[in-house]
Amino acid sequence: MKKLDFNHVKQLMQSAKELSDYVQFMSDDQKRQEKEVEEECSRLIGLRALEALEGISVDELKNSKSGIRTSALREAGYDNLFQLARLKDWELTAVNGIGEKQAEAIRSVITEFVNSMAKHVHVRFSLEKTAEGEIPNAELLMAISRLRKGNHVRSMVKEVGERFRQGVTYVLPGIEIKNGFHWFFAAKDSKERTAKAAQDLERLLGGGDCDEVRSWANAYHEIHDMTLENCLRDFEESSADYYALLETYGGSARENALIYSSIPAQLAAAIDESPIELSCFKGNLRSYQLFGAKYVLFERRVLLGDEMGLGKTVQAIAAMCDVYAGDPKRKFLVVCPASVLINWCREIKKFSEMEAYLLHGSAWEREFAAWREEGGVAVTNFESMGKFVWEIDKKMRLAMLVIDEAHYVKNPDAQRTQHVHALNEESDRILMMTGTPLENKVEEMCSLIEFLRPDMVQEVRKNAFMSHAPEFRELLSPVYLRRQREQVLEELPPIEEMQEWCELTPEDRAEYVRAVEAKSFNSMRRVAFLWEDAETSSKARRLLEICHDAMEDGRKMVIYSFFRETIDKVEALLGERCIGTITGSTEVTQRQDVIDRLTHAPAGSAVICQIQAGGTGLNVQSASVVIFCEPQIKPSLTNQAISRVYRMGQVRNVLVYHLLCENTVDESMVMMLERKQQEFDVFADESALADALDQLVDKDWIQRLIEEENRKYLGEEITQACQEEKGE
Repeated sequence: MKKLDFNHVKQLMQSAKELSDYVQFMSDDQKRQEKEVEEECSRLIGLRALEALEGISVDELKNSKSGIRTSALREAGYDNLFQLARLKDWELTAVNGIGEKQAEAIRSVITEFVNSMAKHVHVRFSLEKTAEGEIPNAELLMAISRLRKGNHVRSMVKEVGERFRQGVTYVLPGIEIKNGFHWFFAAKDSKERTAKAAQDLERLLGGGDCDEVRSWANAYHEIHDMTLENCLRDFEESSADYYALLETYGGSARENALIYSSIPAQLAAAIDESPIELSCFKGNLRSYQLFGAKYVLFERRVLLGDEMGLGKTVQAIAAMCDVYAGDPKRKFLVVCPASVLINWCREIKKFSEMEAYLLHGSAWEREFAAWREEGGVAVTNFESMGKFVWEIDKKMRLAMLVIDEAHYVKNPDAQRTQHVHALNEESDRILMMTGTPLENKVEEMCSLIEFLRPDMVQEVRKNAFMSHAPEFRELLSPVYLRRQREQVLEELPPIEEMQEWCELTPEDRAEYVRAVEAKSFNSMRRVAFLWEDAETSSKARRLLEICHDAMEDGRKMVIYSFFRETIDKVEALLGERCIGTITGSTEVTQRQDVIDRLTHAPAGSAVICQIQAGGTGLNVQSASVVIFCEPQIKPSLTNQAISRVYRMGQVRNVLVYHLLCENTVDESMVMMLERKQQEFDVFADESALADALDQLVDKDWIQRLIEEENRKYLGEEITQACQEEKGE
């Protein structure tokens, strides 16, 4: 038998062992990375708690009952506990009247204060530099970035890496002969085993598994060479992941009472302790999201009413992952508005190992057949359900039925409601989701609860009179869970709303007078956007100024209007800075493409949206400037539109501009809304106010406004002249 090239064999063995060891290192390195994050969190929290002592007077030491002479401390120039905390022991005992025992007592009190304050410290990240030109908490940001990217590589290499390591472990012992000298004296069968093992090792190192492991090993090695700029870009795109990891490792814990909302303590504890299997879930859940997913699984038929922007979709996917882990052939059905079909499919692919099937359009039959055969998540809209609902009813079993925007099925007589109800007995679990606060619409809530939990409806109706009381929330706790942004997302940056009052140009005024004369309320609402030449429009000028400032500040924009004509004119005004428009006629598949383009577009870019189409179903965290071209009749439309930007994942302070013209319909609408704001302050939350205000603008109010604008701009003589000119 031909002698082997043992130099080559040694190289193969060394390469295989080094790569196999690196696979193990990547796995073991997780604990080191986690410890790095935990220690940096602890350091920052301790530092913030220590800094908070600056606001605590030394007089607080009087309560320690240790006879500490605070007057002596003040005489020495020490006014607060922060100053004392920075002193060395010898500096403290050098104060006249402060001995070792008193110094020890002072240290004890300071430690108690620091520990207490540390429980309320929440670490935050920002893309904005400090006055010193530094990024706040940069070391922690980079540590979390390394852990996050490390976890990604570990998840991707886990299966193929283990297969490669097992191959190496199996092959290496077969190389019994290590050098030419031993080869000369070795038996034939030992030579054959060594030769075969060497061939197997060469095939292993030249195979696809090895190439993939090497690729991920190189990617993992690069993690340790990341720059702060790399981390900041990653944080801007995936801030929700960063905060989830921060929360997990001690930097942003929330009070349970806020996470659970009004869930009774005993029920909350039972839900919290219930198991959840997330092996096929690929994201990072915030603590309130984890509780929400467990709630869905624990109660089986529920309404998840978290405010917009809190990640209801992710909670639904996590709950489905738990059920899917028990049997990958199980079937899930998501029913949602057409505007979010693509987003649901993308989120399922992004956050889970489950297959998503789109039951919409011309390919729905092929997708339905594949889903029925393979299992996974089918996603459809309310209008398409009628095509296949009877293929499920009494013929298929659904592990979970998810209804997004559940208020779409509030009317029991509507066909889409009947289609959903037809799947009641076929569904092991049902999850209804809505960001609308159902406490404000008890009858609507009852129609949904009757579908989910008919045993509860009578009690809910009986207590509807106290719908905004905490006791009512507790009554609903087995079927309804709602959390608000301010309860669970303290890291959200500030939001600032500004009324940009513009003075009508002569051309604006002339066009507005014509709209008033025609008694066209909608034309009047388009004040300053009735022009053809942008140079003559006051709102257009201000819009361009805001766009310029946004570009200079490195921001992107979303611009809203109710009117297609306004959208067309703004698009022409912005030119190349507009990377796309979303209107009622924009195809479902194209809407997400527009948002994706904005994500990767340069600063100063904008998406223009018709508010009815772009105000719901989209996530636009890449923008941090929101511009409204006119006031909206329904304030809920405005709130929903802002929530597309101001939601989990937003990393910059959000600037909201309302373009308004004095002495026009704009002013009348703003005054009316501000006046009614005071009347509705008794409501439990802002969304309740919005629901109430939505009902205020009726035909009578519009008619009165038109008459008022006629008197203001036309007057009796002008009105008469106009009538004569028309030949009346």
